[in-house]
Amino acid sequence: MCCAQAIAQSGAAAETRLPATSLYQSQVSAIAFQAVVPEFAKHRERLKGSVKVTFRLDRQGRVKGLKIVSTNSNPWTQETATRMIRAAKFPPIPKKVIAEQGHDWVDVEAEWSFRI
Repeated sequence: MCCAQAIAQSGAAAETRLPATSLYQSQVSAIAFQAVVPEFAKHRERLKGSVKVTFRLDRQGRVKGLKIVSTNSNPWTQETATRMIRAAKFPPIPKKVIAEQGHDWVDVEAEWSFRI
């Protein structure tokens, strides 16, 4: 049905990821996946194409600047992805992550592709 990928980006090169940042990114990716995929699974007949979103998490884990950056899916799929991401509860950014990155936000990119 679906292939999904969510990547929390720290701004650092992939090969220089730090432990606290990597752990937080894994948590964010899992939460994004768990927020969207079950809703998609309820309506498989509506799924087609793919949708990619980006957003920023602030220090408290709140979603900011959520937008669709590419899509070849239908409006329902796009609306569902953005609605479920906005409703998701992301954890606050740990102090260790802020120290590793040198800023108090994390950019996230998530993409879902569908093969029916």
